[in-house]
Amino acid sequence: MLTTHDRAIVLNELANNYAVNLQYSVAIERYKEALSLYIQLAKDKPMRYSLLIANVFTNLAMIHYACDLVNEASEFHQDALKMHKALYKENPERYGVGLACCIIDGVGYLGEHSIVLYDAKLILSKIKGNAQAQELLEEMEALQEEF
Repeated sequence: MLTTHDRAIVLNELANNYAVNLQYSVAIERYKEALSLYIQLAKDKPMRYSLLIANVFTNLAMIHYACDLVNEASEFHQDALKMHKALYKENPERYGVGLACCIIDGVGYLGEHSIVLYDAKLILSKIKGNAQAQELLEEMEALQEEF
């Protein structure tokens, strides 16, 4: 018998597979099932499951965006952003890139005001020796030129 943790992981992986195959309605159902389990597990171990919860919110936001459901996508994005901010507060070095990615997604996909890119830039500038942080800084400069 699978543990709650294992069931959540399996549901999340199934959702990922459905999303890749553009079966969005089933992917959404599986993500929501996984999310429910992750939230239940986070009650006892919040730091262990917070990033997984944030990632599910991000995936739900992207699927809703792909389905042209911008309001729903924005709501899930805001949930992901809250989670990433909480994680960043606990450990800026470890979670800064994730928060910056979430901020960039909001501008790039959901039309949030580009001024928030300065927040992402500040976060990333504090992370030294991280190739992904440098890549994101370059991506942000390109986005700022568009806006």
